[in-house]
Amino acid sequence: MSPDLKQKLKKALAGKAAVEMGQFQFINLDEIRQRAGDEWPEIRAKTYEVSSHFIEKRLDDDDVMIRCQGGFLIIFSQMGGVEAEAHVQEISEELNEFFLGERWLEKLKISADARRVPTDEFLSIVARTQVEDEAADAPAEEPEEAEEAAREAARSWEKSSAESGPKGAKGGRWEKTTHSAPKGAPGGGLEWPEEAFAERAWDEIVFRPVWDAHSSTLLHNTCTVMRRVGDRKVYGRDTLMGTDLGPQLRELDREVALAAQRGFQALYSEGGPGSVVIPVHYETLSTVSHRLDYFAILQAVPKHIRRFFQLRVDSIPDGAPLGQMQEVFRSMRHFGSNIIAELNFSRQWDLKRFESCGVSVFATGLPPRMAASEPKDEAVVGLMNLIEAAKAHRSDVELDAIANAEYLNAGVSVGVRYFSGPEIAIDCQQPIPATALSAGDIINRGPYGQDVEYI
Repeated sequence: MSPDLKQKLKKALAGKAAVEMGQFQFINLDEIRQRAGDEWPEIRAKTYEVSSHFIEKRLDDDDVMIRCQGGFLIIFSQMGGVEAEAHVQEISEELNEFFLGERWLEKLKISADARRVPTDEFLSIVARTQVEDEAADAPAEEPEEAEEAAREAARSWEKSSAESGPKGAKGGRWEKTTHSAPKGAPGGGLEWPEEAFAERAWDEIVFRPVWDAHSSTLLHNTCTVMRRVGDRKVYGRDTLMGTDLGPQLRELDREVALAAQRGFQALYSEGGPGSVVIPVHYETLSTVSHRLDYFAILQAVPKHIRRFFQLRVDSIPDGAPLGQMQEVFRSMRHFGSNIIAELNFSRQWDLKRFESCGVSVFATGLPPRMAASEPKDEAVVGLMNLIEAAKAHRSDVELDAIANAEYLNAGVSVGVRYFSGPEIAIDCQQPIPATALSAGDIINRGPYGQDVEYI
């Protein structure tokens, strides 16, 4: 490593506990080496030279690029989270397209990824994969040794990415912070400092099962905060009792996201199939810096596990600009299988503002005055209009706060697919696995988990 690069690296790492790292890894070098024969040293040098030029032109001045066995490592000075991941993928696609037109290199592929890692872990990766500049083009290097080093670099990257299931993540590999939910919440048995929760507005974090009318199954679990106010319970934003400024909302969203991850880890480690819905408020996502902070929590979940999570955006303002909404919703696609948009109940619905946002489900809750009584025409017409508007987006509809069997029947009859609320199932301390449950069971036997036994 040159003195200039060492100095630049030192500056990039100064005072940082973690860095945003990208990696570009060459694939199929061994096959190319065998085909190239005596031309291999020249081709190998060209591969690194072209790749270095491509990548360097697309980095900021303060970003750092380090050549390693089988590829390159990057430290991003400003970019992070989903933006860094998208940028790395864009560069890799351009490189792959370029190599398709080059003699000998049409089979060369670039594998790329980006993630946030602790500084000491980054230094460990560099130490395992670093190639000295003066040795980079040396023909004396054995190709087999170079290829083995490249494979070792790939193995090291996979290990550092923690691409194991929740069992492998035991010990908090997914988590980015030092504390979590209050006692009684999922994961509350962990030894977190009691004083960390002294000023929490909520009593606990719970999971509210969501019933799928199409499959007659309790299919999902929505993670949310809950607070007891007299003889009733309030959830989510209502637990803040009107003090829901930006910092309070961001803290709430952060705690819920971490509790959702721990709850799913517990479910998955016991072998139960199921999924978890993670709500987040639009205010937390509308500012780029706050959005990236929040995505850093979601990014801790291994990619092959993210299909078990769904993201729900709450408190979407009526006047949110379409461009901003598209940016917010599209950036969330990396972290879950579906995107849910929560809406205030209405008789008329204008969903054109969600054009090209990729919303899978539109969710709404009945106002208390409606939920406590038998279905009124106002409520039924509102649900029918929502279902019709959602069809234009090929989206389903979810009805929350179901408190009586009459609304369950009315919702099913007009085409609502998902339901949650005290009539469907009681709050759970942990997410439950997918559970067969018919509408008749709910109506005749009461909500799931309340003095009844199900197989």
